Amino acid sequence: MFGINKLQLYGLVVATFALSLLGIYSAGIARGQDKIRRKIDEKRLDNLQIHKDVDDEIDTLNDTSLADRANKWVRKD
Repeated sequence: MFGINKLQLYGLVVATFALSLLGIYSAGIARGQDKIRRKIDEKRLDNLQIHKDVDDEIDTLNDTSLADRANKWVRKD
């Protein structure tokens, strides 16, 4: 069979199988890393939206209501 004996053929089949498993494994790792990156990006976007909402809320307050809210968080000495 094209000058390849059985032992070389079996070795080639095993090597091909091992390389395909390695490729599948590395693709799974890459997919998992992408999934983690997407979750981190979603969390960052949520945090940015919360930050923007808080900033907008503070900007709409007048000085007295802002001072009243701040008194809740400031230590009384």
